[in-house]
Amino acid sequence: MSEYKALNNIAYDHLRSMIYHCEFDFGKIYSETKLAAQISISRTPVRDALNKLAHERYIDILPNKGFMLHTPSQADITEAYHIRLMIESYCAGIVAEDYPNEHSAETIGRMEDALQQQHRLLENDEAYSISQFWLDDLAFHQALLKHLNISSLVQQYESVMYIFMPHHLIRNPSIREKDPQVFDRHRSTLTEHANMIKALKSNHPGEVRSAVYTHIDSSMEALTLRLESMPSIQYARSFHLMRVQFAADIPLEGYRS
Repeated sequence: MSEYKALNNIAYDHLRSMIYHCEFDFGKIYSETKLAAQISISRTPVRDALNKLAHERYIDILPNKGFMLHTPSQADITEAYHIRLMIESYCAGIVAEDYPNEHSAETIGRMEDALQQQHRLLENDEAYSISQFWLDDLAFHQALLKHLNISSLVQQYESVMYIFMPHHLIRNPSIREKDPQVFDRHRSTLTEHANMIKALKSNHPGEVRSAVYTHIDSSMEALTLRLESMPSIQYARSFHLMRVQFAADIPLEGYRS
């Protein structure tokens, strides 16, 4: 049983890594049998891993056909937006409230390390890749959640963050690493991440709330506008009004009872 669980976990981690590194293409159907042979793991652990990935909305399983990458729906994006605002605002508030104690300083240090890596990627054309930038972005945001040491929440949150992964917006693999719109968004991300770190060190709940909301709103705006420009997907403009209404003042003081 323990060996089976180990294979199940190995298959899941391997397949999720393939997704994160853009090794699957949107719109293409993949065979479970061929995939199991490719990664040298038996079909049952691979099937269980695929079912888990489907539950987390990384993929869609097509009965008697295989599976394909899941394209985020408006409902997926709306849900991810709300979850990110609630969780990141809360976690950031805890970090700011505790700063400059050692634990908070370590958390902010991990965020600064991820930000520095993102800077290095954008400054080096040969090293730059969308998938690596996103992985560093994930590390930046995970640091906030890991501050609370709730491992199950961190893993669940990865699937929420994945909704915002830029390669959802680029269906042609040949331009994934060159898309100027995504590259410009990455540059804005650096500024927003730096502002979040500055706010965390300020111990000021209002600045923390503003920095987190600005960053997530900007990510949402870029995602929504890009999806609206795609003929196959129509997103109502009223969605933007919903975002504004949700981002009303929500007090961050008093995180602990």
